Amino acid sequence: MESVLFLVFVAGLALVCEYIDSALGGGYGTILTPILLILGLDKAMVVPAILITEFFTGIISAIMHHRAGNANFTLEIDRNLNKKALLISQDAKIAIILGIFGVLGGVVAALVAINIPAAIVNIYIGILVTMVGLLVLLNFKWKFSWAKIVGIGLLAAFNKGMSGGGYGPLVSSGQIVTDRNPKQAVASTSLSEAAVCAGALIIYILTKTFPFNFQFVLALLAGALSSVPFAVLTVKKIQVEKFQPLVGIITCGLGVWTLVKTWSF
Repeated sequence: MESVLFLVFVAGLALVCEYIDSALGGGYGTILTPILLILGLDKAMVVPAILITEFFTGIISAIMHHRAGNANFTLEIDRNLNKKALLISQDAKIAIILGIFGVLGGVVAALVAINIPAAIVNIYIGILVTMVGLLVLLNFKWKFSWAKIVGIGLLAAFNKGMSGGGYGPLVSSGQIVTDRNPKQAVASTSLSEAAVCAGALIIYILTKTFPFNFQFVLALLAGALSSVPFAVLTVKKIQVEKFQPLVGIITCGLGVWTLVKTWSF
């Protein structure tokens, strides 16, 4: 497993999957995890490695999305009228809420994951992600509310902690369904996903022993990080009216892929 050729192959897979994830709001863990398992790798090693790489790519992707103007994660101190107040942009607020409640959902999922058969988890995630993708394609809109954002964060993070995937497609598409700008939704997903991965990873470390392979994690990181600038540029260049259908198509595809690989392998 530690051969140079294999590690280059892993880095290539990570590059492709992270490009889809950072550009269209999901797909890294959802696609990469089952592929690595099919290749014969141990799930106890794969899922934490996926969480580690997505923690770093989520942070860097969010920074680049902000600098490219795809989202605004500004935190400023208002000093008007001799009062100090922290001004937080809506994109930052949504990312923070998704992150906080996502960590709670991820922690719960990591604690119960060992007790639920993987096939049941994957079928549930596949159906859920496919349905949300269809809603995006049909341009279905719910009126925006913070309660809906909280619910999306909890549900998606539960998916993430259970299987290593299923977070990004649900959070990005879920935000679009609540009438969020697709580009801002994708960028907010990247930032919140970093927090969710950190929370779930801590629980894995505290409660389970998993084989950590430094070379394997490094290969994933190298491939995933190298794709982020290109993904951010893609989001910046694509027109909004063309971007939403792409997110819906990718989300539906990821849901169907999850169901197919569950029943096929």
